Amino acid sequence: MTIASPSCSLRARIGKIVLIFSILLVSFYTTMLAMLYEWGLADATHGIVWQEAHLFKQAFAKDPNTPLPNTQSLSGYIGENSVPDEILQWYPHRKWRHWSADEEGLLYRFHKNNGTESHFHLLITPLRDANKRLFIFYNITVTDAVAAKVWRKFKLLAVVGGILVIAMLLVFKTTIARSLTHITSLSRWIDDLDQSHPPKQLPADIQTDEIGQMAESLYNALQRIHHYNERERQFLRNASHELRTPIAIIRNAMDVLEHKRKVGHNDIDRLLQRIRRAGDTMKSVTEAILWLAVENYSAPGKQQTNLRALMDEIIAENESLNDGKSVEVNTQLETLDTLEIESSLVHIVLDNLVRNAFQHSSSGRIDIVASGPNSLRITNSNPCYCSESPNHKDAAEALATGSFGLGLTLVKKITDRQNWRFTFHVDEQQAIAEISF
Repeated sequence: MTIASPSCSLRARIGKIVLIFSILLVSFYTTMLAMLYEWGLADATHGIVWQEAHLFKQAFAKDPNTPLPNTQSLSGYIGENSVPDEILQWYPHRKWRHWSADEEGLLYRFHKNNGTESHFHLLITPLRDANKRLFIFYNITVTDAVAAKVWRKFKLLAVVGGILVIAMLLVFKTTIARSLTHITSLSRWIDDLDQSHPPKQLPADIQTDEIGQMAESLYNALQRIHHYNERERQFLRNASHELRTPIAIIRNAMDVLEHKRKVGHNDIDRLLQRIRRAGDTMKSVTEAILWLAVENYSAPGKQQTNLRALMDEIIAENESLNDGKSVEVNTQLETLDTLEIESSLVHIVLDNLVRNAFQHSSSGRIDIVASGPNSLRITNSNPCYCSESPNHKDAAEALATGSFGLGLTLVKKITDRQNWRFTFHVDEQQAIAEISF
């Protein structure tokens, strides 16, 4: 997997976004605060002017001799000619002289003086009863000390608000960073996955949030995939293990057929029957292994099975494993009966038990005894099991590593699934396998 550079990582990009967003948000907040301050001051001031004009117009409609407003900061005039020049100088005529007779509005000017600042407000509104315009002039002069005090409060408010905004964004960034830490941990966990082993437990820092739910789903999916792959590998191992014998029988029978054809012998019925039995065995074994490996695969069908005849056949097929060995095979199979049972599964079980007994014997005695109409005991009295034997270490290692082996593993799976009783015991004198159907 290509590792992203620090500048291109998701963490760096989120950090840049948070930084830019912080700058924009603080700038917007400060600007809006200043504008709200000015708008609030203007609205409050303008409200005074509009209120005075409204009260005067109501009083003037009742009494034309109503005196005009006249205070230290507020004064009223009727008609443009009555407005003093020191007031008109702040408002050029072009701004209002083209207004219609019914139009009204408020003009504002700001002037900075030495030590003070002045705010000039001029309201122009029609006075219908006099066919003239009413001018209300409002002047506020504030010293620099008062203005500075107001701005200090504004700056304090802006700073506090900016700090709170930045703190909120830092909390947001920290939360995102912690979430990314879980993603990074999950990424390392995925990199450490090994297809030959089941997935390890999820990292301890994965929490039960949305990321944790995704990780748990991924873990469950990987477990299912691993189990599927294990079933597939086990199927291939079992198939290769179980099909060796019938394939060898077919090859040997074909060699004999070819030899008989060359020498002109035509008595091949026995060989053809052996090939047919080996083919049927391959078919049955394949179906049985598929039943073990594939979920929802139909189980092998039951049929009348002569256990004694089947054992005789299996022993004959595997007797070549004892060629060149001083092994004595003793069989007592008279009490075996005929059962209605899954013949292919019985064949796999018995064939593996007999084959393991023959393969792991270099000398000694093998007893295959029927302990009941549906029970067998195979005893392998092999001198290599003795602790004084030079081959004892190899026999012990074979038992410890399971190389006794894949066949016994397959037998155990079948007997467990079919609820057949199976035991296998090895000591320093002998190996005993017992099976009851």
